[in-house]
Amino acid sequence: MLSLALSLAQAISAPLPKPKGEEAVFTITPAVVVEKPARFGANVEPPGMTHWNTEPWHNQWWNSPNIEPMTVRVKGTASGGSATTLEGNGDPGWKLGYFDVFRDGFFDGAEILVYRITDGKCSLLRRGKIKSFQASKDGPNTVTFAESGPEVQKGDEYFITHEITEVRPGTTRTWDTAPWWLIRGYTFEQGKEKQFHEAGVRMHIVPDAPPGGGRASLRMTIPPGLAEMPRVGNWLLAGTEPDWPRLREGKTYTVRLWMKHQGMAAPSVQVRAAYLKTETLIPTTEWSEYSFDFVAAPPPDKNPYRFDIGSSEPGALFIDNVTIVEKDGPPAWSFYPEIVDTIRRFAPSSLRLWVLHQNKGFGKRLDDVLGPPLESNLTFGETGGAHISDHLGLHQQLVLCEQAGTNPWIITSVMFTPEENRNLIEYLAGPADSPYGKKRAAWGRTEPWTTAFSEILIEPGNEVWNGSFGPQHFAGRPAIYGAYAEQIFQTMKSSPHYQEGKYKFIVNGWVANTGPQGYGAQALAPAPSADAFDIAYYTGGWDSVGLMKADSPDESWMNILTFSRRMLLPRSLLAAKTAKEMGEARGRPAQAIVYEAGPGYTLPGPGKFNIEEQRQGKSLAHAINALDIFMSNLRAGFDDQSFFMFKNGHYWASHNRQWGEHIAWKALGLRNSLLQGDLITATADQMVTLDLPETKADVVSQTNSADKRVKSFPPVPDLPLIDCYPFQEGKRHAILLLSRRLDGPTKVTIKLPYDPETAYTQHTLAADSPGAHNIDEEVVKVVTEEKSGMAREFTLQIPPHSVLVLVNQAK
Repeated sequence: MLSLALSLAQAISAPLPKPKGEEAVFTITPAVVVEKPARFGANVEPPGMTHWNTEPWHNQWWNSPNIEPMTVRVKGTASGGSATTLEGNGDPGWKLGYFDVFRDGFFDGAEILVYRITDGKCSLLRRGKIKSFQASKDGPNTVTFAESGPEVQKGDEYFITHEITEVRPGTTRTWDTAPWWLIRGYTFEQGKEKQFHEAGVRMHIVPDAPPGGGRASLRMTIPPGLAEMPRVGNWLLAGTEPDWPRLREGKTYTVRLWMKHQGMAAPSVQVRAAYLKTETLIPTTEWSEYSFDFVAAPPPDKNPYRFDIGSSEPGALFIDNVTIVEKDGPPAWSFYPEIVDTIRRFAPSSLRLWVLHQNKGFGKRLDDVLGPPLESNLTFGETGGAHISDHLGLHQQLVLCEQAGTNPWIITSVMFTPEENRNLIEYLAGPADSPYGKKRAAWGRTEPWTTAFSEILIEPGNEVWNGSFGPQHFAGRPAIYGAYAEQIFQTMKSSPHYQEGKYKFIVNGWVANTGPQGYGAQALAPAPSADAFDIAYYTGGWDSVGLMKADSPDESWMNILTFSRRMLLPRSLLAAKTAKEMGEARGRPAQAIVYEAGPGYTLPGPGKFNIEEQRQGKSLAHAINALDIFMSNLRAGFDDQSFFMFKNGHYWASHNRQWGEHIAWKALGLRNSLLQGDLITATADQMVTLDLPETKADVVSQTNSADKRVKSFPPVPDLPLIDCYPFQEGKRHAILLLSRRLDGPTKVTIKLPYDPETAYTQHTLAADSPGAHNIDEEVVKVVTEEKSGMAREFTLQIPPHSVLVLVNQAK
């Protein structure tokens, strides 16, 4: 019935509009449009090992190696207060307890900072310890300070930081439902949690660690008389789907862990590495490191398998610093060379790093990501227990940037204290004998990181306009965010190690409104130290600015191929204009940049995976669409633009599961590798165009940045189907041609401003179908051909839905 309905819909759908014009003719002149524009960059967040999603890019394959205290941070807006109290009753849901996550007593003893914004300027009002924390859904929501201080007023911003090793009963809504939660990587076997908890098995983070192993370890207390062995761990491997993550088949891996026991009469511990090996180890009463090897092999069936540690012997077992490392791979925690090479080939201008930030959750401290991963604090989680702050710290990710020859774009936490913001600059730029320079030097890096990069980009928060990203967000309050961001920038600039010209400061913007009243402009206004505001451009899915209905596959592909020109270009041009005008008004240039862009998807979740959505998002048409907006922005004067994101797999990914390139990554890579020098002028003397009809909006599909009141999109007459981007570096010329056309090839004539050599190289990214994709294997590739016959007036045929790059030398 579904196929019949689709056939009927296609039969009665209106015919697609026909292109107008026979030929596109471009005259190229030497006038520079953009001098040496930035290459395209990418977001990177090096993953850990999960049984269903990702393999690590570095040589450490267990996703919960460190056992340390938990960092917990939350922020909010005061509804009032006094010299000794802060009230948090303003938002009916948020309150002090952040939607009732935290309850009475949770933050007793924590540190609190309170900021006030007056006349657009943010300053620290007071800081101190919390004597008493009262938070509940319907009752008091009051912080009582340990000491008296300046009176808190309505509208003041508060930031709370706590370090804990346990969550006391009654202090959270979520953990009270599962009192066995502690660390996500060390849970009882699924379905047996309540059984072991009621039998008296307990886990605690305790201040007892092996030599050089941090500050804490996990203590599992085992009572006598248990019916079966309690084991703590989590999923490692699963054969549920053929493309789910795997260890490297045939490779030898080494498990290492530190253990000791207390009070066990006959100590014996079983360590299970999934289905691959179970090893029995005999701990002593002193800390010792234990290890064993196993060889990776495919899953025997479709079941998931855990890595876990168990014992039936009554007493206390202490566990710390658990790792799984490929024996003959790169050094532990180091990137696999093929990851570095893959990024280096893309030649990004910057890599946007998430290591200091959490989109959702309860924050991290700067120190949590500067030291060895095994000594880094965990991060409190609303459900399931505490979790690793980041699988690799800032040092390793800066090394990745250096090895790839790119600048780092660092997202920083909006919950950092002033000291943390100053210390970050000291870590990046201070001498090796300064307190935070020593932390850098401990990794063997004595030279400041500022010597490795031409520029370091710093951005407080990610999408702080987005109310989904709590508690870090400043939704609906761009001026408050901008004033707070300026306070962060001024604090960083107050470091004696700050160097003018080595940093680019960025505030968040929102594509929903890129004009003077938009989030980015309103955040930039109170932040004179900011150099740019950023926006995101997704070409579909959850973060699209709008989705169009289609009655046939061809109409759908036409909508995709023309989406950027129709839906995004007006917004990007307005963003560039807004930044330019604001820069002129303040007497210092301001830039528009792109923090995320590329094909978009609906948000993933259990049971929501749709392979058809993946095929469309990874299609040639969406690759053309993505390149279209990146190149349009480049021509409009945008600086850094960051693809979301560099990873392998489904959804927002640059590569397939086998690390073959998705087509969008190939398309963007053509610009980075081939288009060198300045963008010069191309004028369209003739054009093949398309009259796009009015199109109904898809208001059902989930979108985040769309105005859901819009029910249709107006017609667009004379939309150009061919675009031309000529670049020049000395005698070398490279011309990118892009076709948005669906129905067939297009004749293109190029009039050159120089006498060319007859030889040229043609690079073609094309396929017979706009729906071609590289999900299963790398089917669509860039075809490179050496040709001759280039002339001052040169004519060729560009295939439909394709990209060509012509490279030629002037005589």
